[in-house]
Amino acid sequence: MNQTLQALEAQLTQTQTPAEKLGLLDQLYQLLRVSDLQRARETVEEMLILSQNPPHPAGRGLALKNLGDFHFRQGHLPAAQGCLEEALSILREAGEVRGEIDTLNALGNFHYFQGSFSRALEHYLQALEQSRKIEQKALESNALSGVGIVQYTLGNYQEATKYFLRSLTLKREVGDRLGESGTLNNLGLVYFEMGDYPGAVQLYRESLEIKQALGDLQGQANALSNLGVVFQRLGRTQEALDYHQQALEIATRLGSPQVRATCLENLGLSHATMGNLEKALELFQAAQTLYQELGHRLGELSVWLQVGSTLSRLEQSDAAIEALQKGLKLAEELGPQRPLMEFHQALSRVFEQTHKPALALYHLQQAIEIERRLHKEQQAQKTAALLATLQVEKARQEAEMERLRNIELARANHELARALESLREADAEKSRLLNKLRQQAIELERLARQDPLTRLYNRRYLEENLSREFAASKRYNFPLSIAMVDIDHFKRINDCFSHQVGDDVLRLIAQMLESNCRGVDFAARYGGEEFVIVFPQTNLPGALVACERLRLRVENHDWSSIHPQLRVTVSIGVSNDPSLPNHERLLAVADEQLYAAKKAGRNRVFPQAAG
Repeated sequence: MNQTLQALEAQLTQTQTPAEKLGLLDQLYQLLRVSDLQRARETVEEMLILSQNPPHPAGRGLALKNLGDFHFRQGHLPAAQGCLEEALSILREAGEVRGEIDTLNALGNFHYFQGSFSRALEHYLQALEQSRKIEQKALESNALSGVGIVQYTLGNYQEATKYFLRSLTLKREVGDRLGESGTLNNLGLVYFEMGDYPGAVQLYRESLEIKQALGDLQGQANALSNLGVVFQRLGRTQEALDYHQQALEIATRLGSPQVRATCLENLGLSHATMGNLEKALELFQAAQTLYQELGHRLGELSVWLQVGSTLSRLEQSDAAIEALQKGLKLAEELGPQRPLMEFHQALSRVFEQTHKPALALYHLQQAIEIERRLHKEQQAQKTAALLATLQVEKARQEAEMERLRNIELARANHELARALESLREADAEKSRLLNKLRQQAIELERLARQDPLTRLYNRRYLEENLSREFAASKRYNFPLSIAMVDIDHFKRINDCFSHQVGDDVLRLIAQMLESNCRGVDFAARYGGEEFVIVFPQTNLPGALVACERLRLRVENHDWSSIHPQLRVTVSIGVSNDPSLPNHERLLAVADEQLYAAKKAGRNRVFPQAAG
């Protein structure tokens, strides 16, 4: 990044016209905003002065766009909104399409941060449509990331993954390393919410490495904070504290009070989880002071809840109630419903602890009513978001088809023979595009049914296909066997050798299961260290033979390649009863047999084969 900065600064010294200089200053701001906020502000101020004398509307629009972004990063939200909305109006009138798209994405970020997901999605989709019109992949990738983050927040994880992957592809095509790191971070959020913590850690670390190479201090603080959250969820509290402390140190170097406040809050949450309540309260209050100085009322709102909850745990009930009531009042002024619900819940708990049942019941009722309303609104927003993105995709496909049709008509007017040849070429191109879309659909479907760690089928796929196999078995009187496989003492493997070794064991066991299956069989990860193998048209003796072969293979495998002291065995329960009412019961019987195998000493198959 330093070389790029130097190159831009060298160009600025040689540039004569205000229009060229404004364009270079705009590029310079994009680099400085992630590494040096003081210089970034100076760059914006220079743009504002340069755009006034002589008047340069497009340049003023770009300057206001950047000023709005600066205010947003500092937590000055009303100022940010005003600058961005004025910039959008100026840039549209001036016909500055690239600047307009950047501003639409910035407004999408602003409304997303405010919790106005419908408005955020509206701006991101406008940016997406405009960037496709002018065929700007870099701008399109930013808009795709914006749509993805809204879908993620609304719980549409499959849609979010689709948009993030498309954004990642474009960012890599155009060589946008900084944008690539941001999208990797977003994918990490999806993995985290879906419970794949090792996958989230890997993505966050990849993102962090890029940000470190580019000198993106704000991005580094964000990635380190996310790593702290994951390790906190994994119960590895010291590592979580270390990551949050590193994030705080970088935020201090960056000089951004908003980023520093966020890091202080995250560090406080880790200390609160560990029971270091006095330290947590000190960190929350420091974050609160910064938010108040910034006028960042949403940040202040979040910290009031943490301060009140921590005071409650310290048995300072009066102070806790005072803090929570201040936060509740602020939440009522600002309007976001989820914090409002959380304050009512926290007050209900405090009043219950202080033996004030009437007040506890009142706040509990308020919280329940808000939660019911939130659930209803979220479902409506999820549906609206999916419909909006579908409409945009449909419009894009129609526009592409119309463009191809117009090209063919123009060529037909020029020369009939050439037009026919061109038509054949266009048909081939359409087929290629359709094939590409089909491949993408297949890949998305694979991701939806595949366990990300072991690459086996996941539980969703198992439930759907086992139900179909069970129905076929009933209808045509075919035998059907299933086996439930559990790695013996898996927790001990994680505790003694590390979670990384545990993950390697899971992957290798999965490979053994898959290679042990015939063409009609399939294996799936059921959850944790449990797997299920489905044997269609296989009776109980046949399934027992296959399972015993698998057990022996695991027991006799040389595990020293993973760890010299590692030894792994599995216990297996098998069921094959056509009289059972449904496939859920068939799974339950296999689980009962697995329990019997473990009770009998592990490293065996139940029921045991006759003879």
